[in-house]
Amino acid sequence: MRSITRKFQLSLTVAAFAIAGLASCSKNNEAAVIVPQIIAPGLKDGKDTIYIGDSRVLSPSLADVKNPSFLWLVNGKEVSTDSIYTFTATERGDYTISYKIISGNSLNTYYYSIKVLGKFENGFFLVNEGWLGHEPGDVNFYRYGEDSVYQYVFQRNNPGKTLGTTTEYGAIYNNKFYLISKQGVGLVVADPGTMKEIGRIDKLPANGNAFVGINETTGLIGTIDGLYPINLQTLAIGNKINGVSGQIGGMIKAGGYVLVMSQSQGIVALNNTDFSVAQVLGKADVGFSATPDGTVWAGSNQYLFGINPQTLAIDTVNVPFNVYGSWGAWNAGMLSTSTIENAVFVGKTNSWGAGGREIYKYQVGNPASLQTPFVTIPVGRELYGAALRYNTNNNTLIVTDVKSGYGQNYADNALYIYDASNGNLNKSVAYSGFFFPAMPVSF
Repeated sequence: MRSITRKFQLSLTVAAFAIAGLASCSKNNEAAVIVPQIIAPGLKDGKDTIYIGDSRVLSPSLADVKNPSFLWLVNGKEVSTDSIYTFTATERGDYTISYKIISGNSLNTYYYSIKVLGKFENGFFLVNEGWLGHEPGDVNFYRYGEDSVYQYVFQRNNPGKTLGTTTEYGAIYNNKFYLISKQGVGLVVADPGTMKEIGRIDKLPANGNAFVGINETTGLIGTIDGLYPINLQTLAIGNKINGVSGQIGGMIKAGGYVLVMSQSQGIVALNNTDFSVAQVLGKADVGFSATPDGTVWAGSNQYLFGINPQTLAIDTVNVPFNVYGSWGAWNAGMLSTSTIENAVFVGKTNSWGAGGREIYKYQVGNPASLQTPFVTIPVGRELYGAALRYNTNNNTLIVTDVKSGYGQNYADNALYIYDASNGNLNKSVAYSGFFFPAMPVSF
């Protein structure tokens, strides 16, 4: 019995030593676990916004690291096992970059977030007629927050290619930039993020004026001789649309209609399904643009016309100056609307659709708002072409002008950015060149 008791006590003693040994080993192992520290990610807050073609070197600062290995993933796909990774932007989009460091039996992770913008995404375009007889039309670009205008961005990004002569109209529809020229190459389609050409029509049925997108596959092109449908997938031009005659200016899709400006007929409302004529609404010279309440606006002489796109009823507003179009040398006109308030911006110009220094803001329902200019450009300057457009991205009014006079004065350009709520000047940028500005275009 005593022998059994001694054996049992000995077993307990051995077990106790074993347990103590295991505990000791466990403590030693815990002490050996050292988690690698990411002291600084090498990119402020781990976030950045860059442009296609830009690169960012990601080089985290580390501590408590022993015999490390590394893993980098971009949107879940393994891209590198080096300690440093260089991310090069090749396509637009949002990218999550995962960084993992393994040291011994421990791991640490950091996530970077990089937004890639198109080369010409963070700003707006200035479509230019070009210098007739010397060079074709082209496009300039202003990037937000900068103090310069990037010039000839179409030619620079499409070596050996040009737009047509007198490029008068540009529109971004379904992330494609449609550029209409009056002569030569009639239509060029470009990617607005890169300005790389996607397609072109060398010759339209007649000199082109304007474009409007209808749906994924169909658009309309207005010319000096009627209106034509265009297949947006193949860029094939269809037969002239019946019932719409003469030179065609501005167009807009609104409600169940497409409103078309005809020099000979005035405002023509087409059914947007088959482009049959629904109603001819009467004479106007410049338009169209819509306010947030859905009203579509046009103008002529001393009137603004507010069109209900559901009923086609028209509200006429008296204006204390002439709202001129420019059918003789057509441009898109100085009329634009806000997207956050029911307000119409209209330029006061000379009889031929250019010149003038004053821009008015009609606050719908308040005739008194037309009694004084909203903004006035500097003395010695004059508005040219469709010199004003509202920028939906930041509630500003984009305005371009040239030095008053003739000849060399046309090479003296200026860009102004005004607060569209109060008329304060946010930015002015001077730039040189015989561009003859046609119209601003924003995303």
